[in-house]
This record gives sequence, structure tokens and C-alpha cells, in this order.
Amino acid sequence: LTPQTEHLEDFTALEWCNRILSDPGVTKIQKRVKLPPLNTDAPNNFFAKTLFKDDAVRAYLSLYRPGKGQRRNTVDARVSSDALLGREKVGEEGAIFSGSNGSGRAEKKEISYDPESPDTPEALLLVSLAPGLDGGIHRLHGGVTATLLDQVMGILISYAHENTSATAELNVKYKKAVRTPAVVLLRARIVREAGRWIETVAWME
Repeated sequence: LTPQTEHLEDFTALEWCNRILSDPGVTKIQKRVKLPPLNTDAPNNFFAKTLFKDDAVRAYLSLYRPGKGQRRNTVDARVSSDALLGREKVGEEGAIFSGSNGSGRAEKKEISYDPESPDTPEALLLVSLAPGLDGGIHRLHGGVTATLLDQVMGILISYAHENTSATAELNVKYKKAVRTPAVVLLRARIVREAGRWIETVAWME
């Protein structure tokens, strides 16, 4: 079977995407992990295989901005840009740049965050969406929108706490149709933590 191609040129062709990718406040950039064709027992097969098609999610990059003044240097930014353009080999599978955020969940007291503050940890998800995901003519299926919001919130928790989690509750408000094909950005931020319970907010731009 021919391996799927991550069409990162969909991102690098857009100036607003390049600004995000070169933002020194973004300390982690991760490609979608490519799975062997016959691998059916892997985490997140839905994004890694089912939606990894030219007529579905053509390109996918997750990013993490920890806030609190944490930054990567200009050399790191250049390496990530080169990797996106194919001029640099990617080391760890899928990883373009990864820096330790030094975070953990040693304390279990309740913590509240201001989702409007630049110091609040934030995950970003860039996706290039093709018409194969349509629910109407050139209109993204609402279930895909909900799935992408759920995905970016899960990414946020995995980056912030270096652990995965299961979704207990998801409330979605649809404000307008998403036209396809399109490159969209999803953002997620932590709102509150109480023991193992983590509340997040996410939106699509």
C-alpha cells in the first residue's frame, strides 16, 4: 500500500499559518504519527489512519504554547520550518520540535485559569480539510467539527500533563458553517483542574 502523504504545503502556502509555526512561544510541534498499513491496534487510529486521506484530513499539525514566558529560540524555529519544508530530517517519529515544559500534576488542589490570559497553557491544531468530510455541499459535517474540538482538547491535556485522558462531557455550540476545502485552526485552553477532573474550552478559527 502507498503510504499517505501529509500535505504540509497546505499550511506553508498561507502566511497566517507560517506566523503560527514560527512563533517562539510555541514550544512543541508534532506531526501526525504514520502507522504501518496493517496496524489495527494503535492509539487514535481515527486520525492516524481513518481520516488520513487526501479527501479527508489532508494535513495535520498539533502545537503547544505553555505560556508564562516560555519560548523556543530562533534556531529551534528555523529547524521546525526546515522540517516542514522537507529540508531537514525529522528525528523522533512525527516530532518536528519538542521541548520539555517541566509540568506535572503533583498537586491535586483545585486550580482555575483565565482562558483570556496569555499565561494560560494553549494547544493549537492546524488541519487541512477536504470535501470528503462534507455533511452538505462544501460544508463540513457537524460531527467532524465536534471531533476536532474534542481532539484539540485532548492534545492540550497530553501536552500540559504528559498524559492522556478520556472525554467525560462535551458541549458544542455551532455558530456558522465551515466551508470546504479549508485550512482551519483550533485552539484549546485549560479552565479548571480539580484532582483528575480537567475542564477545557476550545474553538475553531
